[in-house]
Order: sequence, then C-alpha cells, then structure tokens
Amino acid sequence: MATVAVFGSAGAVGIEIARTMVLQPDVTRLVLFDINEAKLANEANDCMMLAEKMRAESVEVVPQVLDLNVDGNVARAFETYKPDVAVQAAIPISWYTLANSVPPDTWKRVNFEARLGPFLPLLLAFPIRFMQGWKDAGGTSKVIQLSFPDVVNPVLAGMGLAPACGSGNTENLCSTLRLVVADRYQVPTREVDIRLIAHHYHSWFMRSASPDSDLAERPFYLRAYVRQRDVTDELMADPAFIPAVRKRYPYQRPRFAATSVVKNTVRMLRRDKVMTHVASPACKGGGMDARYGDNGWEVVLPDGVSTADCEAILARARHADGIADIAADGTVTFTERGHGAMKELLKYDCPVLRPAEVQEQSEILLKCIQTIRG
Repeated sequence: MATVAVFGSAGAVGIEIARTMVLQPDVTRLVLFDINEAKLANEANDCMMLAEKMRAESVEVVPQVLDLNVDGNVARAFETYKPDVAVQAAIPISWYTLANSVPPDTWKRVNFEARLGPFLPLLLAFPIRFMQGWKDAGGTSKVIQLSFPDVVNPVLAGMGLAPACGSGNTENLCSTLRLVVADRYQVPTREVDIRLIAHHYHSWFMRSASPDSDLAERPFYLRAYVRQRDVTDELMADPAFIPAVRKRYPYQRPRFAATSVVKNTVRMLRRDKVMTHVASPACKGGGMDARYGDNGWEVVLPDGVSTADCEAILARARHADGIADIAADGTVTFTERGHGAMKELLKYDCPVLRPAEVQEQSEILLKCIQTIRG
C-alpha cells in the first residue's frame, strides 16, 4: 500500500498527474492538494470516476483544500498524510503565463536573449517554501519537484533541501527520440535504446525558432541503438534527423510532463532498478539515465563518459539558458547576456541570486513584469 500526494493538483500539469496516477495499482491512496476548492472537487471526482471504470483494485482519493503559502501548511500536510511520494507541481507563475504577460515584441527578445534562467526567482521561491515544509515535517517522503528542475533542484540541494528528482523536459525529449528512431527503422519502440544526457535548453530548442547551428554549438549527448546496433552516426549524418525530432517534440502539452512524474513515482515505489531517463536525478543539473536504488536515484553514465564530460555538456546548455554558474551553496550567477536582456527589457537588475534573497527578488521581478504589462 502506498500514499502519493500531489500538491497543486488542480493546475494544468497537476490535473494530468492526478488522472494518470490514480490508474496505477501501486497507489492505494491519492491525496490531492490545491487552493482552488471548486476545481479541486471536480478533478477529485474525475479521478474517482476514472478509477471506478479502469481499476480492478480499490483506491482512496482524498481532496484537501490547502493554501501552500501559509506558514506551516506544507509541514502539516506531510505530517498528516505521510506520503511515500510527494509531487511538487504547484507553480505560481508558468513560462506560458509569463509569455502572455508582456508585449509580444518584448517577449520575443526576452525569450531569445534572457532565456528562462534569469526568471529563476519566480520559479524558485515556492519550491524553497515547499521543501522547507517537507524538512520541518521530518523529510522522510520522496519528493518529485517539477519547477525548472535542471536548475531549481541543484539550488535546493545546495540549501540542504534536496528533492529526489524532477520530471518532464529531457524525459520528453528522450521519448521523442525513441519514437523517431523507431519509425525510421520500422521497429517497435521497445527495440530502441536511447542513451541521452541533456538539459532543459535542449528541450526548449526543439520547439524554438533557433537554427540547427545553435544545437551544434552546445549539443546533447546521444547514443541510439536499434536491436543493440549502434545507429547514432547514421542518424546524425542525416540532415533530416534533427528537424524530424523538432517537429515531433510535444509543445505546451502538460500530459507528457505528467506521465514522466507518474513513471518516476512508480519506479520509486517499486524500488525498480531498471535504468530509465530521469530529469535531475539526485539533483543533477540535467537529464540522464539513472536507476532507483537503496540510496535513491543513482546516475548511470554511458560507457566512456566521465562525470566531468557530463558536467561539461550540461554547463554549455545551462549557459544557453542564461545561467553562468550554480555554486555549491545554491548561489546562481546569470550570464551577461541574460542579465543584460532582463535589465534592458524588463528593468530587472539581478546579476547574482543568493538563496537568502530569492523571495525578495521574486517580488521585485513580478513588479517589473506587471509594470511592463501596464
């Protein structure tokens, strides 16, 4: 028997997580937290309806209205329900909301010059509060943290608030690569093995207007095998391969971030040691292969790839996302280009973000965005 809690379960991604999670036989109690009472009630009922039709096993669905921003509420939720796995899916402001919050011409420049990294205060403020509540409650539950995990999770780890892993982004890229390769060689997807080391930037790139040359400057690591035959060189020599991947990569489809959450949850509940691609396993700064062992997620690097090689791949991509460095204590330095674009376009001046300043900086940045909106 296992209890899974989803915080932010009435949001776009949270809804999909709940609807998929309730169908998993490993989950016998699903606790859904959200501040929106009416929407939460509807989604909880939908989960119950799905379980009634699709599950042979019984499952308890528990909706709980909760303001996650009230001090002590997160800790009390953990203490009351003691989830085996908790999903942090509450994102106060999403990238898509930001995109619609400023004039299109301004946003186009922000998106390509600043990238996501300099918006970190808005994406980090709530995960810090959430993980502090988790720690106050004893820190025994395993947490999957969704908000920009390639950067947020390493910062949290530096603060002593490490979640187990993230989800989405590179996991979706891994799935897309497998599907494209399977189609190309006319084999089932189960006969395709993908070894991937990638970063949020690489996922962003897939549905951006950036030319293929941008990827050539900061590539992800890929080895592709079809029925154990290495076909990587054949694929990369074909100029149509990357465009095919870019065309197929899912854009603004929360279901696929949700399914990677559920996949990781089930692996953790079963202590499944089969290797899988995971976003930020053990708070690493990108997506890579890992297996879930007695000590949590354990990274499995491809043969011939060292830890230094892996970090070099991720560092180049992180720089493209507007982040120059993440220090051991969680302090983040933004790139000159990213900081400069934020300062010019949004009048927001923050070259270095220290953990103690996150809440203050998130409020300043939000005011800057609101001013641009008028």
